[in-house]
Amino acid sequence: MTSLVCFTDPFCTWSWGSEPMLRNIRVRFGDQIEREFVMGGLVEDFETFHDRANGIRTPADVSPHWEEAAERHGMPVDAGVWLEDPLNSSHPANIAYKAAEFQSQALADSYLRRLREAGASERYTPEEPDELAELAGQVGLDVEQFREDLASERAREAFEADMRRTLQTGAKAFPSYLVKNGENRRLLRGYQSTKAIVTALTTVDPTLDQREPPALVEFLDMFRRVATREVEEVYGLSHEDALDRLETLADDGHVTRIERGSGIFWE
Repeated sequence: MTSLVCFTDPFCTWSWGSEPMLRNIRVRFGDQIEREFVMGGLVEDFETFHDRANGIRTPADVSPHWEEAAERHGMPVDAGVWLEDPLNSSHPANIAYKAAEFQSQALADSYLRRLREAGASERYTPEEPDELAELAGQVGLDVEQFREDLASERAREAFEADMRRTLQTGAKAFPSYLVKNGENRRLLRGYQSTKAIVTALTTVDPTLDQREPPALVEFLDMFRRVATREVEEVYGLSHEDALDRLETLADDGHVTRIERGSGIFWE
C-alpha cells in the first residue's frame, strides 16, 4: 500500500492551507492511498517559542504571518485571533487528536479538520479540556470517552511518540510529507502543490490510477463543508468560476454560504 504521511500541527497555517491539496489527492486516488497524520507539536509554550525564519516571538507576531500566508494559500483565515485570544500552546490540541484516534481514525481526521477550521477561521483556538471536548462532540466522537482519553497518559505518550517520529524522519517544517511504498520513499518538506505530491506518489508507485473528480454536488456531500479554494483546486477552476458554480448551487438550495474571515465555506 502506498502511504502519504503528513507531519503537521492543528494550528499550523500552512497545514490549513494544504487542505485543498489533501482533498484533491483523496478525490484523485481514493483508497489506493493510505493517509496518516503525525502530530509534530509546533508550539509548546509561547513564553519560550521563537520562529526566527518568520520573525515570530510573540502571539501578536503570528497575525501578519497568517495574513500573508492566506494570500498565498487562499483558505479562509481570520488572523485576529492572535490579537484578541491568542494560543498559549498547540500541544493540547495535538494530544486531543491522539485521544480521538483511540475511538476512530475517520472521526479523528474529521476532528483534526474541525480544529483547523476553528483555529484558522473562527477565532477559536481550543486548549482547555472543555473546549476540546466541545469540538469532539461536533464531529460525532463519544465526548465522555474522549475526555477520559484526553486526560490519560496514553494520549500524551502517543503524542510524544509522534514528536520523536517527526524528528527521526527529518520533518523540519510543517507541513512535511513522507510518501512511501515499500522501500521507495520521498520526503517533501514544507507547503507543497498537488503536482508535487502527485509526482512523488506516482514515482514510488507507478501503478496508481488517477480518477476524475465527481460531480460538484457529490464532492460537497462527501466533505459536507468545503472552502471555495478547495473547489478551485479539485476542479481546476478560477476563483470566479468556482464562486459562480457554488452560488448557483446555493441559489438552488443545495448548499449554504458561510463567510468566515478572508474566505467562504459551503455546506
